[in-house]
Amino acid sequence: MPATSVLDLIGNTPLVELKHMPASGSARVLLKMEAANPSGSLKDRIVKHIIEEAEAAGTLRPHHIITDASSGNTGIAIGMVAALKRYRSRIFMPETKSIERRKIMRAWGTELVLTSGEDQNSHIWAVQEAARDSDTYFYLDQNGNPGNWKAHYEGIGGELVEQTGGRIDCFVAGAGTGGVLMGVARRFADENVQCRVVAVEPDNPHSHIEGLLHFDGSFVPSIWEPALIDEQVRVSDEVAFETARRLAREEGLFCGVSTGATTAIALEEARRLGVGATVVAVAGDRGERYLSTPLVTERT
Repeated sequence: MPATSVLDLIGNTPLVELKHMPASGSARVLLKMEAANPSGSLKDRIVKHIIEEAEAAGTLRPHHIITDASSGNTGIAIGMVAALKRYRSRIFMPETKSIERRKIMRAWGTELVLTSGEDQNSHIWAVQEAARDSDTYFYLDQNGNPGNWKAHYEGIGGELVEQTGGRIDCFVAGAGTGGVLMGVARRFADENVQCRVVAVEPDNPHSHIEGLLHFDGSFVPSIWEPALIDEQVRVSDEVAFETARRLAREEGLFCGVSTGATTAIALEEARRLGVGATVVAVAGDRGERYLSTPLVTERT
């Protein structure tokens, strides 16, 4: 039967095992392929969840402009869902983010406000100021709305328990808003999945690993609960970009740079755990939205 809406295609993404990149004697490494969502990233899950929850509560009304701060993927997901539901959307995004992301958002009719690239949090400060006008805006607030982690508790967390039978030794995801990590960690705890949870962040505040947050203390998402994380590790741009390139060359998976970061740490965890264990990492989005970045070079 055909889907009745594009929104019905969100979720139930596949797991893919890496066959070539893990070192000899390593644990299995599985990637949760969130690029399979219709707008191309895991953010479809939270946008659908939060918007439909707000519609049911009556806090989102037809005249509202849906807005948020985004490095790209949440803005893209908002653009798609807003277009389907006939809302206007306006996204605040740092000027340093990829051109492709801007174009995808504009294809869905999203209005884009670019903020300073000097401050990794400039778009957050800008949207918070704009959202004070609650008569004009519905502020999705991915960094503070508990609907973010709840969407992943039900979605990625529940799917992984079903897909693996709960046999996961280590879970690796990028630290951006924290929604995936918080939701999945809670779901694993409730399902008694004995799993180490590792958060990955860039090693500097001016990183080009789009979508991940360098936790320098200047801003911490209010949904972030460090007690749910076993370890928080940092990755350099160089490692993230090169691992993403290797995914394309060696595994046939053209993913974004944040996936390079999470995969790099997943491979390290797999070496440490050894044969018989299972490591799952989140592959957050597609590589096509990074063609103007160093991900694809003449020598790639």
